[in-house]
Amino acid sequence: LVSKEQQVRNRMGMRHPDALKMEVAVNGEKQEKILFGADGAIGDATTFYFGDMRIDLRYGAKLIVLPFAIKLKDFELERYPGSMAPSSYASEVVLIDEAEGIRQDYRIYMNHVLDHKGFRLFQSSYDQDEKGTVLSVNYDFWGTTITYIGYLLLAIGFFGTFFVSSSRFQRLRKELAKLKEARSAVAAAAITLTALLTASAPLQAQETAKAPTQEEMYKLINAVEKTHADRFGRLMTQTDNGRLEPVDSLNNKILRKVYKKSSFIGLNANQVILGMMTNPNVWQAIPMIKLDNPEIAKLLRIPESVKYASYIHFYPPSMQGDYLLEHYVGDARRKPAKERNRLDKALLKVDEAVHITQMVFNGILFKIFPKQNDENNKWYNLYEVFSSMQPGAPQIFTPEEVETIRQLFLNYFNAIDAGVKNEDFAQADAALDKLASFQKFSGASIYPGDFQISLEIAYNHIDIFIKLMIAFLVIGSLLLVTAFITVLKPSLQFPRLIKGTYWLLGALFVIYTAGLIARWIIAGHAPWSNGYEAIVYIGWATLLAGFLVAKNSLMTFAATALLTGITLLVAMMSNFDPQITNLVPVLKSYWLTIHVSMITASYGFLGLAAILGFIGLILFVALNDDNAKRLSLAIKELNIVAEMAILIGLVLLTVGNFLGGVWANESWGRYWGWDAKETWALVSILVYATVAHIRYIPKFYSDFKYSVIIVVSYSSILMTFFGVNFYLSGLHSYAKGDPVPVPTWVYFFVATIVALIIAAAFRKKRFIK
Repeated sequence: LVSKEQQVRNRMGMRHPDALKMEVAVNGEKQEKILFGADGAIGDATTFYFGDMRIDLRYGAKLIVLPFAIKLKDFELERYPGSMAPSSYASEVVLIDEAEGIRQDYRIYMNHVLDHKGFRLFQSSYDQDEKGTVLSVNYDFWGTTITYIGYLLLAIGFFGTFFVSSSRFQRLRKELAKLKEARSAVAAAAITLTALLTASAPLQAQETAKAPTQEEMYKLINAVEKTHADRFGRLMTQTDNGRLEPVDSLNNKILRKVYKKSSFIGLNANQVILGMMTNPNVWQAIPMIKLDNPEIAKLLRIPESVKYASYIHFYPPSMQGDYLLEHYVGDARRKPAKERNRLDKALLKVDEAVHITQMVFNGILFKIFPKQNDENNKWYNLYEVFSSMQPGAPQIFTPEEVETIRQLFLNYFNAIDAGVKNEDFAQADAALDKLASFQKFSGASIYPGDFQISLEIAYNHIDIFIKLMIAFLVIGSLLLVTAFITVLKPSLQFPRLIKGTYWLLGALFVIYTAGLIARWIIAGHAPWSNGYEAIVYIGWATLLAGFLVAKNSLMTFAATALLTGITLLVAMMSNFDPQITNLVPVLKSYWLTIHVSMITASYGFLGLAAILGFIGLILFVALNDDNAKRLSLAIKELNIVAEMAILIGLVLLTVGNFLGGVWANESWGRYWGWDAKETWALVSILVYATVAHIRYIPKFYSDFKYSVIIVVSYSSILMTFFGVNFYLSGLHSYAKGDPVPVPTWVYFFVATIVALIIAAAFRKKRFIK
């Protein structure tokens, strides 16, 4: 016997049916019925009677007959080379409209719809066997055109307010000009902000254990010559998501993961990793795995003062090759993320570093051998090449190909050994050239050009965003101190400093822009597709905001430089992966460039307003009888600049959301789906729309309240970006709702804000009547 539920599942393609329990009443008589149905399926009718009255109830999808037919000719699924990750998928269909005499071919794919008679067909998904396609259908005969025209008119109106002479933005510019004489007073409390920011910055751990000297390490390691190691870095390797990148990129990521630095005892990443591959027995005894917690050293039975452990510390000979931390790491991994303590987190990090090190010794990480004419352009590591010759294993390579790869590998590694002994790498260079030629010939269909390889290697070595972070933090701090001096000593003015600062930050802005362009070229898509890239772009937008809203304000330049540096510092935190990755199909659209850039840029402008409000609160705390009038003017100037930044940010945020609706309509056939990011973006628009109109409530508005509001309001942006990405799930989330613990510094930061507001309120009440 087959249950009713199983019968329904069978008819619905093994979908799990929903059950709807209903109570039906007719003339006081009641019957209870259970209806079965499922999304996308027409449920069976349930028939029952009330006397002579027959009732049919059905639960499920409703069948709608379209005035035309669609025939699927072919479904195409493209994957990134060497991976199962979809690059794009498309449906080749025939539109058949007998009434109109139409029989026409169309191609439907992500962000490219079929429009006919008001019906819009979207590429939604596909069958698991990749032989069938799933299209979603939306009917909107006139609405799309009318909506898009409305969006366009709203956008024109928003941006037009910046240029109309009688607009609020232009009035603010004029009002700011009148306060020019009081600008030097803005820096009265700048040193306080510097102290706060410095106190909250993470400190670099210092090496306390006595380490071998560089000379001793060199003698033990017999390092590979730098010139040859860098040539090795120009080989290409394929990532798990199918991207081809120079080995140099992979080597740098490995060393940063394991050693937490970009070099090791004077050796660059290419020298270190090549040495580990060619001389694993020596490198397994080298202490280079960073221990983030002294408790781990105790677990490894080494002194707590030791900051770096060797590979054999984790697999000691006394344990016969067993992993010493296996039990502890297993316990940490089984805990929910929010319940893990510092030791648990450190254990998981060091476990990752140990296994990465192990894969380097085994050569598993390096997929450097392309399979010629492979349908998916997959590249393989050495283990996969040789495994294909094992009995019963899939034969990926022919015996001749395996022998060719074996000879290339042996010749190269033997030449490395000879080069280290003889201090002559000419033979190794020749063997490496043959290996590179093999890659270019066998993987010619996807092999990148020399310019792109050189650009990515240069990008890796320059480390432009880390250098910019340091530059902006230093410049911002110095500018704040300088501005503070000009306030304490009114006779000390630096008229050339503002102009010099303008050109200095302008030069850094050009370098910053060049870095983003370089990443764009390397990745092949706009550099704001993940968390790391988005934050780096927010830093760029913050710098742009400073130029647009305050050309002659030393205080604003200082705040801009400091906030840009802090933003880049956040991007460098371990929660954000700087790795360049491929795009999912829905993001392969020009809308990524337009919509995301505008939304993310707004965060920079609104962030600048928040830090100006923060400085304003500090100025309130610094009030006394002697400076009350002067600081009041300074606070007013800060609020004017902040309001100008808010007006620009609000326009960018709002228009960006319009464009997001257009993108959603072109991709899925709906403008709004109450996704978590969409909802919080709307909340942020409403919050800042309120902030922008507070000045029109005279009885409520004051400079103090405005400073408080623009600081607190930025929490909606932080929730939209960080909260949604790491604590909520949805189409826009990077972490898919994983319960990531709230960092401890967040609580201290909130407590600081609250304490500052209370202190500012007390001083304002005392000195400003």
